[in-house]
Amino acid sequence: MTDWERVRRELEAAGYSGFEFDSGNTAVPGLSGEWVSGTIPREGGLKHENQPLWIRILALPGRSAVETDPDNAPESIRNIATRHGLEVIIISVTADEARLALCESSE
Repeated sequence: MTDWERVRRELEAAGYSGFEFDSGNTAVPGLSGEWVSGTIPREGGLKHENQPLWIRILALPGRSAVETDPDNAPESIRNIATRHGLEVIIISVTADEARLALCESSE
């Protein structure tokens, strides 16, 4: 059983405040059960210039295409997820921010 409050505290200590607990079923692939989600600034692999060329070409003007590979999430968030046996899901991306969730594995 995941200690979601501890996960939230670790995210906050890493500089990612605003993550909130939620549960249920969603239309987002891999996101169901229980999770914490929050919005972070686009950084690292989530920045437009760090995306594969084919993603940058497909991005329409005014849109923010991002490959939703969890490896694009910041390393500190991936490390927290790994410590707790959680998966990182990229829910959505805007020009400046990305919405991420840490959830229990669906497998």
